[in-house]
Amino acid sequence: MLFYVTSLFRRNYLNGFNIYIALARICTSCRLFFLSAAKKRFLHQREVLELRESFNQTILQSKLEIQERTLDHIAKELHANFSHLVSLININLSVIISQSSGEVREQISETKLLAKELMQEVKTLSVSLNSDFIMKAGFIKAFENELSRLEKTKKYEVFYLQNGVPVRMPSGQEIVLYRLCQEVLNNIVKHAQAKKISVLLDYQPDRLYLSIEDDGIGFDKQQVFEHAVELESTGLLNMAGRAKLINGEFELKTEPGKGTIAEITIPFNISQFASK
Repeated sequence: MLFYVTSLFRRNYLNGFNIYIALARICTSCRLFFLSAAKKRFLHQREVLELRESFNQTILQSKLEIQERTLDHIAKELHANFSHLVSLININLSVIISQSSGEVREQISETKLLAKELMQEVKTLSVSLNSDFIMKAGFIKAFENELSRLEKTKKYEVFYLQNGVPVRMPSGQEIVLYRLCQEVLNNIVKHAQAKKISVLLDYQPDRLYLSIEDDGIGFDKQQVFEHAVELESTGLLNMAGRAKLINGEFELKTEPGKGTIAEITIPFNISQFASK
């Protein structure tokens, strides 16, 4: 009797243990399944994000290429046609001034001076739009011309400081960087109500650091970004996108009433460009 009871207990115990083992295996399999599914879902989401980012960058690059072609066309038209018209105006004024006297002669002389200034402004604008000039002269020269153009308006005090040994980057990178700086400066002119613009161009051993600071009215960055998204205004968003195209970073630091600082950082290896 005792042997029967012991055998029955052992059999029930073994059956229970086997059930426990089976349940444990099922639980482990379920856990591995869900972990595998979660991993696949995470990898899929990451792949989707990477594809979306790549697509956005491709779209932005295409936009910039179209913009460059358009700007080049405008620059050439300004140089060829508009400059020619201003030259004809000057010739006609020279003919008229020789036949005039007194106050009329003075007014025509002033008009000739204005036409001369207009011609110079057209040439400067044409140069700033022409990517061929940027490629030949380099980013620094083109950027300094842009700052000089702002200073000549006599609306701004421009403070410019350059540190380190200048490094020529690939021409494509320099054009994108120049257009990014142009956009920052245009925003200052259009929105900042500034009187001073301070620029630091710092060539460090492993990167280029550039900051453009104004003493204008500043703004609420979060509010402006949200408003830009609602209105599908891509100006501020495109600036960060431009920086990414050249493996750089773009950051805006601003508060209402405290001006704005735009910081651009582009990593590079000096030895990579030493021969260029």
